[in-house]
Amino acid sequence: MKTIAISFALLAVLVRPAVAESDVSSLVERADMAYRGATSAGVFDMTVKTSSFERSYKVVLWGDEGGDKDRALVKILGPALWRGFGTLKVGDSLKLYNPRTNHVTVVSSSMLGDSWMGSHFSNDDLVKESKLAKHYEAELAKKWTADSDLGAASTFYTVLLTPKPSAPVAWARIEYTLVEHGDQIIPTRADYFRKQAQPKPSRTMTFSEVTDLGGKRLPSVMKVTVASKPGEYTRIVYKKLKLGVKIPKGKFTEQALKK
Repeated sequence: MKTIAISFALLAVLVRPAVAESDVSSLVERADMAYRGATSAGVFDMTVKTSSFERSYKVVLWGDEGGDKDRALVKILGPALWRGFGTLKVGDSLKLYNPRTNHVTVVSSSMLGDSWMGSHFSNDDLVKESKLAKHYEAELAKKWTADSDLGAASTFYTVLLTPKPSAPVAWARIEYTLVEHGDQIIPTRADYFRKQAQPKPSRTMTFSEVTDLGGKRLPSVMKVTVASKPGEYTRIVYKKLKLGVKIPKGKFTEQALKK
């Protein structure tokens, strides 16, 4: 799976340039929020390949970043065997619904890193419980200019993220690579480390195949691989994304989760 294409050789590389922490955090926040608006709705296909199975899902999601609590609802549309499984987030509360047993499980913060629907994405990934700029300190490690799928002479950044004290996160370090062109900034790669001094990442997420989504140029494909499980991956392909949509008040309720 290719990451965002770079058409020409790097034009310039600066290691640890002097950039204010607030500016770096702003870059991270803008990239982290690229797929989200005040409200959002989307449909994506998710393929999970492991050593023991390969399966695909069609998924719908709704999100609302407004008000005093962030809210998100993620539901499986198909195949029929998995239809109706869902995840609901309201503020700090996270719930999973199993339609086979008609049971709702309340997820604790310690379960945010658990696999979602057998995939290599976690509960946290799907509902964005952790906001990078909110929960991590950001330090610019590298900056360079190159052509990208956003346009010629785009600016790339690699940012080192370390957890703030008492942040409810599973990773000791994240290396987050972003690309900026004009007023747009999007992620291209994220490497996740369980331990601060770990030389190689435990997990890698790549963002590729930039297209028009939600009125923006965004990567339509997200792929996760895990170092300890070579050959396995989970891939999400966005089919639709709308930002600033009107969402019914009852969408983020347990009743909607079970519907």
